[in-house]
Amino acid sequence: MIMRKVALALIKRGDKYLVEKFYDEVDKVYFYKLIGGAIEEGETPKEALSREFMEELKSKICEIKNFAVILDKVKYNGTDREIEAHILEANFEDEYDSRFTQKFIYSLEGKFLSIAMWKSLDEIKSENLILYPRSLIELLK
Repeated sequence: MIMRKVALALIKRGDKYLVEKFYDEVDKVYFYKLIGGAIEEGETPKEALSREFMEELKSKICEIKNFAVILDKVKYNGTDREIEAHILEANFEDEYDSRFTQKFIYSLEGKFLSIAMWKSLDEIKSENLILYPRSLIELLK
């Protein structure tokens, strides 16, 4: 199984959290995860998260601080992965950057990846979709 270290942002607005909605083309299911991505060699989780926000949302984040490290298993597009998720609390540097309902996220190559949106834990539960990492919901209660 592939072990992947990721940095994910815990950003809250009212009772809603900033999440990405993904579609797994192999299993034909949607799921949510916090926004962020892989920690590259030589990067700290904070550096990785800042880079991911610039790449994916064209936004700077600030007030970045450690929240938790969660181990989880994820299956995405037919590949089983073990993740070490570094969850970091953060805020947008410019409040204007957070003023969206939905925002499409593309790779650096221009491929559609996901949709960023604000969702409450109750909204996620009502859709019967998983929020990765899975034990995060318990930590947020």
